[in-house]
Amino acid sequence: MKRKKNKPRMLHASCFTFHDAGFTLIELLISVAIIAVISSVIFANVGSRKTDLARAARALILDVRYAQNLSLAPSAIPICIYGLRVQSATQYFLYQRPDCSDGQYRYVAGFSVQVGNTITLEDGILISSGAGQDVAFEAPEPITYVNGLQNQSLVITLTSSDGQTKNVSINRFGRVEIQ
Repeated sequence: MKRKKNKPRMLHASCFTFHDAGFTLIELLISVAIIAVISSVIFANVGSRKTDLARAARALILDVRYAQNLSLAPSAIPICIYGLRVQSATQYFLYQRPDCSDGQYRYVAGFSVQVGNTITLEDGILISSGAGQDVAFEAPEPITYVNGLQNQSLVITLTSSDGQTKNVSINRFGRVEIQ
């Protein structure tokens, strides 16, 4: 009977043997780290859309209140109304009218003066209801007019690209809130 000689393994660098059936601890930790990074990026994007929508709603409320406050403040030039007009699904602007002798308590091109720049909403935020709407406050008391009519309410709905909505409501007394 012949004896087998053990041949030394030239390419084997360690005395440990590895099994093909399982994972090593390092492989498991790297997999968990990759999953954590990907999920944090996804959750950060979802949260930012909600934040953008809330920020746009707060900015709209502040601009309505700014127009309301302007109607309360005394000015050297007699201004009849201050208001906010929703121009399109992504833009609105503040305006003033020095003369309301025509009985129109709303934005009228040529008779109204835009106050400041046109405000454009952030990307992915749209005005889904309220486009073409107008809210105005008569000076010196802030009597509220919606589309030139008194005792009306207005709801402007902001929608994000992922379908979330916020409603900005202005009631007939001039109270402005997010619903």
